[in-house]
Amino acid sequence: MHINSKLLNDSVRQRIRSVRTAETESRLSQAGLGEVLGLNRSTIANIESGLQRASLHNIYELCAHYNLELSDLLPSVTELRRRSAGIRYAGVDPSLTPVLEKLRRKK
Repeated sequence: MHINSKLLNDSVRQRIRSVRTAETESRLSQAGLGEVLGLNRSTIANIESGLQRASLHNIYELCAHYNLELSDLLPSVTELRRRSAGIRYAGVDPSLTPVLEKLRRKK
């Protein structure tokens, strides 16, 4: 099963932004998060807007700062498979997706 890389990156960037902007006492600006991660504010802005991908190291640093697990920022493989299949078969009745996947694997 193909994992759609755009979906993966969109999920990660949205989660990073959600964590950063959450209404908590550790809420940071883009510049503040950049300082924590050793990055420029513009790099954080680019990651959150999808113009740049967060590195694995940056994701680990973010998790360490906010006391999170990787699973809090990274979508599960199951979730990405489901969402990737939905994109692959856009316009098709969702109940047919498993059938179409089974047929595709038989090729």
